[in-house]
Amino acid sequence: MIVTASSSRTLRRSLVLGAALAAFCAVPAQAQHRQATVQIAAQPLGTALEALARQTGTDILFAPQLVAGMSGPSLNGRMDAMAAVERLIQGKPLAVRRQGNGALLIVAAAEPQETVASGGVEVAPDIIVTGYAASLSGALAEKRKATNVVDVVKAEDIGKFPAQNIAEALQRVPGVSIVRDRGEGVFVRIRGLGANFQVVTLNGRSAAVNENVRDSGQSGRQFRFDTLPSELMSAVEVIKSPRADLAEGGIGGIVNLQTFRPIDLKKPVLALSATASSPRLADTVDPRLSGMASWVNDEGTFGALIAAVYDERTTRQDRVTGVGWADGRIDANGDGKLESDTILVPTSTRPTLERENRNRIGLNGAIQWKPDDRFELNVDGLWSRLNIDYDELTYSTDFSATTPGAIVPGTAVIENGVLTAATVNTSTQIGRETSRLEYENWLIGANAKWSANGWTLAADASLGRAYSNTPTPIYRTRLLGSVGQVAFDYGKVGERLPNLEFLTADLTESTTLPGRRIEYRVNDSLDRQRAATFDVTRELSGVVQALRFGAKYEKRDRTYNRRDINFTSGIAGQRFDDSYFEAFPVDDFLSGVGGNLPTSWVMPDPDRFWDAATGKEALLDAPLTRGDRRNSYAIDERIIGGYGMAEFSLPLGGMTIRGDAGLRYAHTRQTSSGYADNGSAALPVSYERNYGNFLPSLNLVAEFTSNLQMHLAASKVITRPSLADLAPRLTINSNPTVLTAVGGNPELRPFEAWQYDGTVEWYFAPGSALIGGAFYKDITSFVFQQTRNFDLDGQIYRLTAPQNGGNAYVAGIEIAYQQLFKMLPAPFDGLGFQANYTHTKSKGTYALSDGTTFRDDLTDVAGDSFNLTAFYEKGPVGARASYSWRGKVLRDVGGAGLAANNDAAFGSLDFDISYKVTPNVTFVVQGINVAGGVQWQYVRDDRFAGYTDYGTTLMAGVRARF
Repeated sequence: MIVTASSSRTLRRSLVLGAALAAFCAVPAQAQHRQATVQIAAQPLGTALEALARQTGTDILFAPQLVAGMSGPSLNGRMDAMAAVERLIQGKPLAVRRQGNGALLIVAAAEPQETVASGGVEVAPDIIVTGYAASLSGALAEKRKATNVVDVVKAEDIGKFPAQNIAEALQRVPGVSIVRDRGEGVFVRIRGLGANFQVVTLNGRSAAVNENVRDSGQSGRQFRFDTLPSELMSAVEVIKSPRADLAEGGIGGIVNLQTFRPIDLKKPVLALSATASSPRLADTVDPRLSGMASWVNDEGTFGALIAAVYDERTTRQDRVTGVGWADGRIDANGDGKLESDTILVPTSTRPTLERENRNRIGLNGAIQWKPDDRFELNVDGLWSRLNIDYDELTYSTDFSATTPGAIVPGTAVIENGVLTAATVNTSTQIGRETSRLEYENWLIGANAKWSANGWTLAADASLGRAYSNTPTPIYRTRLLGSVGQVAFDYGKVGERLPNLEFLTADLTESTTLPGRRIEYRVNDSLDRQRAATFDVTRELSGVVQALRFGAKYEKRDRTYNRRDINFTSGIAGQRFDDSYFEAFPVDDFLSGVGGNLPTSWVMPDPDRFWDAATGKEALLDAPLTRGDRRNSYAIDERIIGGYGMAEFSLPLGGMTIRGDAGLRYAHTRQTSSGYADNGSAALPVSYERNYGNFLPSLNLVAEFTSNLQMHLAASKVITRPSLADLAPRLTINSNPTVLTAVGGNPELRPFEAWQYDGTVEWYFAPGSALIGGAFYKDITSFVFQQTRNFDLDGQIYRLTAPQNGGNAYVAGIEIAYQQLFKMLPAPFDGLGFQANYTHTKSKGTYALSDGTTFRDDLTDVAGDSFNLTAFYEKGPVGARASYSWRGKVLRDVGGAGLAANNDAAFGSLDFDISYKVTPNVTFVVQGINVAGGVQWQYVRDDRFAGYTDYGTTLMAGVRARF
């Protein structure tokens, strides 16, 4: 019998040994050479090895009879796992060997080693070499040895599970859900909080972020994960409780992305993969190619690495958007008087077909020099570019049922205070939007570390840039006019789409509507990030094992420019024949859901309409308008910070208490520049804010037994306001019937919170654990969106702008279970299971425009989420299936409950099946959203407010590693 000492107790019979790596990795873990704080008392050698494995997060395998009767000396200090084992077995008839998967194997001094073809080491007939399970075990070991609350996803996990980017790979982490756009994960939520509450770092460095120039939506500080392929990453950390030495800014948490480094891979590697994907709605086949080449010299002191990814993706979304509701009275009998009580009335609906052709390139390079254990130098860079050709087709129904005489007498149906059906006179806008979008992102950095005589000095410098632009302007071709009577019938969310019957018009006829205009927009956003850090560590003996100090300088500047031109001459009021239109591109629009509404309409040819427009040159040469200036802005942010922290470990009443305590300080200077409108001109303005934050943190781990421990954490955290929210900007919409605007607020204060975490973790078997936790975030200040009336040039707009709010809290629980069923008889010993559930509650104090306040749930917080994953790996076969679900998300609280559409619950089922035809070549089939999940939106009273179907994507490919 072989025993593994890892993040678990002694094994009985079966155990996991090794890791069959993902396509880009020959050896999974970097942790094996990393130094850790080791504190082990003199005790039996077997027990000492178990304690060492737990403290270093390294799998250590041995036969119990081999170490029976032997004792290990006490160890105290910083060292890597191999050095510690060598000291424990010094003078004994034992030897230690590092296996291909990073595990350490204890053998008799003269025992031979037999390597099998798979690259693992066969040390006993009942040891099973696995890949995905080994990566889960390694991730669990990282979580276990950390002093703070953290979850890890390893390269094996990312590379082998269906994931178009890192966000999708993270949705199986407890407390993490994602926000999808066009069917691909874009943003990450941690513990229910929106993406603006997370900080994303790359190798510990702050990353620049791209903006959504497609529809000029601005995410501020939210990192767009669709710009970064998953194949370039070796691991991802989700840090839920901070340490003083980690970057501030994430009340939700920190997502740290780690790239591959050559020396950590131990030997030269060539990995290749080719995949074809088929999005069922788009009905195409798209390629995805990736590869990595890594070289290390014979001494293992110098290495270089390059990795590349190219993929194409065709998307199609069938949607119903722009659904509006209002409170009002109606004239049901046609007598010209509003006789009803105030009820909920629909105002607009916009069926939309969205299509995209994407291509993405990603490159990662690294050089690593480590001449000895005292010095290490890393230089690495990452570059990615995402190009999108976008094509949107839409029509709208816009009506005012609250106007006297608007409703055909006898057609109104009122149910429980809601006008659900009626026939009304309606105007319709048909539009087509085409654009070419480009997102470029790069980050280069260098760091050096030197250690001697208990001191470690480390320095890091980085430069990042994220550029989003429209190399081809956005063109929106619009037709607008009355279409007479339309009969509507609206149901509740999840039941069906609205019924819309055009009684007196045909949307497939080219002359039904006159032209309105061509809308022209150029838009770009440049985000630049520069940072430098310096850290000093002093190793100590005794209760305080290390003291850490550091300083940081970080500069970010954001420029955002937008120009809009409306071409009406030659277009407005004109009717166009069939030669100005193209055939509708699909015959199954919205076919997957109930509801009776037009599913095809005339599709403008943008080139023909552009040729028809007159006076274009004069408008293109004209200076920027007031609106252009109001839409554009610049933000400059400079942060100077520092920290001090102590790491400690001590025995207490038969258990071990370890952890860290520290204080971080960050001073922030923000300058917001833009234009303010005085009613006749847009004048340049600039606002400056300075604030400082002291951020204490404490992390404790109580190790009750070798497999039971508790984490406790307390800290003060901040999230800085969105850069877009800080801008002195004003954006006016172009809807013909509803006048709305969006603004910024340079006077916003940061979100501040005290947060508390507690987890109980039972590591009951190798690679297995049951973990329960609770968290509470006491937010002392927060920012929310407030809507009020705003007068501009004699027009009244509904202006939505951010405001400083009152206090709030977010509280919740997390439960996670993971098990490898190695105790089952073959072939069932290849089974495994993961499950996690997070429940979040929140409340906040909001201020109304009249000065009053109210208490309600926080917006953009998911109340519930869970993930279930089952997997099987035995011999050449691997199979995994995962279902990820998140509950409803409120976008609008208080008041009328109609200012924004809320997201209904949503779940996605994904799978992965692989077969290893040789030790180096694996075939794989994958599926994303195979159950056909769709996204619904709703407003008050669960009334329908939106629908999105992006369909199922199937993939097949081959991976090779040499």
